[in-house]
Parts: sequence; C-alpha cells; structure tokens
Amino acid sequence: MTWQQNVTGWGRLRRKILVALLVLSLAGVLAPAASLAVPQDYEYLRLLAEALHEISTKYVWQKSEKGMLQGALRGMVNSLDPDSSYLSAPEYKEFQAGQKGPRAEAGLELVMKDNLLTVVSVLDGGPADRAGLKPGDHILKIDGKLMRNLTTQEGVRRFQGSAGTKLKVQALRNNMVKPLDLTIILEPMGPGKVSSQVIQDHYEYIRVPFFTDNTPRELGDVLKQARRKAAFKGVILDLRNNARGTMEQAVRTGGVWLGEKEIVVTKGRTGDEERFVGKGREQAVRQPFPTVILVDQGTARAAEILAAALHDHDAGWLLGTKTFGLCGLTKVFPLEDGSALVMTVAQCYTPKGVKITGKGLDPDVAAKTPEGAEAAAKPPKTLPPDQDPWVFQAVEVLKAGKPTRVAQSDD
Repeated sequence: MTWQQNVTGWGRLRRKILVALLVLSLAGVLAPAASLAVPQDYEYLRLLAEALHEISTKYVWQKSEKGMLQGALRGMVNSLDPDSSYLSAPEYKEFQAGQKGPRAEAGLELVMKDNLLTVVSVLDGGPADRAGLKPGDHILKIDGKLMRNLTTQEGVRRFQGSAGTKLKVQALRNNMVKPLDLTIILEPMGPGKVSSQVIQDHYEYIRVPFFTDNTPRELGDVLKQARRKAAFKGVILDLRNNARGTMEQAVRTGGVWLGEKEIVVTKGRTGDEERFVGKGREQAVRQPFPTVILVDQGTARAAEILAAALHDHDAGWLLGTKTFGLCGLTKVFPLEDGSALVMTVAQCYTPKGVKITGKGLDPDVAAKTPEGAEAAAKPPKTLPPDQDPWVFQAVEVLKAGKPTRVAQSDD
C-alpha cells in the first residue's frame, strides 16, 4: 500500500467516524453538536480514528471497519458497570425474542467485574452448585477458551445450551493459587420455590433461593401459615446466595411484608428520583414479629432490595457478610443498525437513602465464619438449617431481642 493510499484511507475513515458522531449528536444520542467542537473532545475523536486507521492498515490480519467499531463499542460499554452491555443486531434480536421453552443452564448468576467473569451466586442444588462453584469465583476458561473481553450477557450465554452439555470450567478462587478444574453438566432449572421449616424453639426458617413472579404469592402463603401456629416466635429469612430477580419482583415481594410502604428508591444521573412502593392487596404481614435476614456476598439485585427495605422499616435485622452491591435500573436503547445498548440509567438506594449500587449492604450482625485461607478455600457446603451455624446465630439474636455484635463497614 502506498503512502498516498494510506493518507486517503485515513482521511476517509476519520470522516466516517466524525460524520457518524455528528449524526448521533444531532439525533440527541450524544452530546449536542456544539460540544464536539471543543478541542479536547476533537482530540479524543481524532485519537480513536487514528487508532482504527493504524489497525486497519498495519495489523497482521485484516479486520473490517464494522468489526473494529463494534469491538470499540463493546469495550466502551463494558467499562461502564457490570449490568451495561452492547448487543449486536443478532444478540438484540435474540434478547427481544426472550426465552422459548425450558432452558438448560448451569444455575448461576455472573457479572464482568474488574475484567473478570465473576460468579455472583449459584442456585441451590443446580449444576454449578453441585460442581463446587461458589460466589466470588472467577471463571478463567470454558472448554479451554479464555473468558476475556466479554459482556455480562455473553458470559451468561456461555453457561446455557442443550440439556446434557458438558462444560470444562477452570475457575480461580480467592486465597487459592492453583485454579480449580470443574465439570458442569447443563440442565433445566426448577422454579425455585420458597420453602420453610420450623427449627429450634418454634422459629420459622424461610428460604428464598431466587426471585420469580410467583415469589410474592409463595412467600405470603408461607408467612400466613407460620402465623397460624400457636407457638410461632419469629422468622429467619434466608436471602444468601440469591442474585436472580427483577426490581419489580423485589417490590412486589416487599409489599407482602410491608404493604404500601416504600421499598426502593432509584436516582438517575441528574438527581431525578423514582420511589417504588408495595401493594396493599399483597400484604400478608399485618402484625410485626421478630425477624433476622441472612445475607452474604451472593445476595444481590432483588434480594438486596428486599433486605434493605425490611431493614429500613425496622422489620428485620441483617446477619451475615456484606452484600454484593449489584442493583440498578437498566434500560435498552436500540441503535439504527439493529444493535442496542443496555445501560444502567439509575442507581438503587434504600428507603432511608443509603446507596446500594456498588456499595452493598453492611449487616447489623457479622456472621461467625471460619478463619484463615485454608478454610476459605474449602468447597462450599450446603448445610440443612438445623446444622447451619448462621441459623444458630440468628436464633440467638432473636432470643436476645436485639443484635449482639454490630458489623463494621469495609469502607
């Protein structure tokens, strides 16, 4: 390629980028056109165009302008937060179609955090749980392929497929030097029903494994049945390892406990607020009773919203470890070529104004956990409630009538 061809190609590519940005600006997608004339902004745009030109003319393998620009978009949106993603036209079409029929999956919730595909939670008894994955693990490889430069949605799709599909997964756990090699067999997941049982001294243990549209009704039924028992003393609500569910499901479930009280507040970039309240017709709890809510680093999204609402309205104490801090209001912005941006447009706050997004919730009572790297590296064990040390600790708090040890924030 001659010097003249290089210059011509560079000029053509730069003009394409600047024209595209101007069109977007005039359409109101980007900042007003006048702001693009600021020298500093122009320098950033020129740098982008220059980098694309160098890659398109000198990289060892030929790359299309479309592919490079999509890669730039993907990287740009990935840098925002774990819930924001760029969807190509085929991906957006699939997103719009939604789930059709039973889906085989690994049974886990994931995000891209610090450029690592990170496990937020694993569903009770699911393939990932049985294989030994636990919240906080980082997925390094799947079937020998490095998991790099992915969106959260792409990472989730890597763990979906036909029932019976075997995945060879390499994961890195905190406090461990050697990665774990695990085999996960995909299967359709069950509905994740709310369950309960009476434990020592007539306390009701209630487990919500993850949120669905049926969770408010199921939880309401369980609470009504518990209140009918003559010896009923209080509730231990287990929201550990629970990161699946929508804001709507959380607000409806909060209404079961709190009626028409405020459940969560969202705040956008300009400070605009939206307050979400429960529905009185779904309220199952008319008289308060002692409640302890179990939370951990796998508590996120809908579970964090519910835990925060109960805590702020003095309906329960939080016991456990700091929650994940994954809660935000996302919206989809379709683009002209059929692709789309999924972006967080507002952050979550508790009814008392405490920020959840990116911060998490600090428990009132710190859970008693094993000490040392060796204990942290052991595979997770799912214990029945009558053998769970956190449940025993919750019973102690309920008997005492107040938290006995206040946890301190990591911040």
